[in-house]
Amino acid sequence: MQKLLKRTSQVQKQAARRQRITRSKNASDTRKLQHNQLKVHNQAKREVFVSARQAQREDWHLGPLAPRRDVGDNAETYGTMPIRLVESVEKMDGKWKNWGIREGDRVCIVGQKERDKGKIGVVREVREKAESCKVRGINM
Repeated sequence: MQKLLKRTSQVQKQAARRQRITRSKNASDTRKLQHNQLKVHNQAKREVFVSARQAQREDWHLGPLAPRRDVGDNAETYGTMPIRLVESVEKMDGKWKNWGIREGDRVCIVGQKERDKGKIGVVREVREKAESCKVRGINM
């Protein structure tokens, strides 16, 4: 009788162990799938950003000779990002995870002193720790 009870407890432990292994494999597969989906999503978002930045630089350099990008098929969506790629910027430890401003970007001053509000300038320095940036022609 002892042997039978011992064997029964061994079988139960083995079954529990198999279930744990199966659950961990399923969780691992789920994490891999989510990681791959996030990777594809970020890649698509990056392509939109890169093309927008290239168009922005080209428009900036060409000035009044820049091509009209807001006509034709792009008239309704020019300057926007597809809804599926829009996400909020996350804060980590009180700091912005992805600030989205780099040196050389053209920016419009929104919330500062009344005399500077609405001015447009080029970012010359980004200070992520202070969550601020210097704009040519505005920060003297």
